Amino acid sequence: MSIYLPSNLSVSRNKTFDLSHQDSAANLTVEYLKALSQKGGPVPSEYVDVNLAMNILAQLHHSGGISNQDLEVIREELGEAMTPKTIQGFAYKQPHGYAGDFEIIEKIYNNHVASEPHLANWDRFFQSHSAAQAVRNRVSFFLDQVWKVKDQSGGKARILNVASGPGRDLHECLKIMGQTGLHFDCVDQDPNAIQHATQLCQNFTSNITFFHQNVFKFVANKTYDLIWSAGLFDYFSDSLFKRVLKRLLPFLEKTGKLVIGNFSEQNPSQDYMEFFNWLLHHRSAQKLQQLAQECGIASHNIQVKKEPESVNLFLIISANG
Repeated sequence: MSIYLPSNLSVSRNKTFDLSHQDSAANLTVEYLKALSQKGGPVPSEYVDVNLAMNILAQLHHSGGISNQDLEVIREELGEAMTPKTIQGFAYKQPHGYAGDFEIIEKIYNNHVASEPHLANWDRFFQSHSAAQAVRNRVSFFLDQVWKVKDQSGGKARILNVASGPGRDLHECLKIMGQTGLHFDCVDQDPNAIQHATQLCQNFTSNITFFHQNVFKFVANKTYDLIWSAGLFDYFSDSLFKRVLKRLLPFLEKTGKLVIGNFSEQNPSQDYMEFFNWLLHHRSAQKLQQLAQECGIASHNIQVKKEPESVNLFLIISANG
C-alpha cells in the first residue's frame, strides 16, 4: 500500500511512499505539522496537504506503524494548537469529560474562530471540514422534521430531544416556527449543557422541560410525536445502539417518528477527527437499517436520509408505515 506525501515534506507530490518506511513517513509528517503550527496554522491553499498529513498518520496508526502513545507525542508537538484554545484542541483535551460536548457543538453551529491570530487558522481549517458543515446542517433537518410532525398532528406536537446538548436546534426551531403547539422534553446527562441551553432558550421556557438524566435511566410519562437524537448514537457500539433504540420505541406516539443521527462511513473528515481523538462509530445506511430491523422494526417503517454533505445520516423510524 502506498500513500502520497504533501509536497512540503521535501519530496515530490507525485512520489509515493511505501508504508514499509513508516518511521520516515511519520517523521516527515510530524515535521510538516510542527512547521504549520509554528507559522500560525494552515491557510486554505494548504488544506489539501494538511488533510493528506492526517490521512498518513491515520494509515500508519491503523497499520500498527505508530502507537497511541506516538500519536499523543505528535499532538503535543503542535503546542497551543492542541489546547482548548482551538476547537480541535478542545475536543482532544475534553475539559467537560467527553468528546462532542455541548460547547464544541455550539462552536460549530456558530462558526466560532479563535480570537488569537496564531490559532485562528486552525479553527478556520476545522470549520471548513464536511463534518462541521454536516453538524450545522442538523438544525435545518430538525426543523423540517418538526414541521412535518406538527402538520400531521393538527398543529400540536410533543417532541423528545435525547442528548439535547447546547439547545441551538430548540432555539432556532421556536424562533422560526413560533411557540404555539410545541413542547420539547430534553434529556441530557451534562448539567452544564442544560444550564447553557436554559440560558440560550430563556425566551421559550414554557415550551421546554429539561431532564438531567442518563438516557439509560430516563422514563417518559407520555408518548411523543417526534423523538430526535442527532449526535448520541454514533458513540454507541451496535449492542448499545439497539439497547437504547428499544428503550425509546415505547415512548413513540402511534403516528410518530423516531429520528437518529449517525455519521456516515463516507465521512471525509474521519482521519482528521481521529487525530484529536474524536472517535465515532461510523455507519452506512445499510448498517442503520440492519440495526433497526434487529430491534424488530419492519423494513417498510425504516428510512435513511442524509443532509446535503452526505456525512450525517438519519435513521427515520415510523410507528406506522
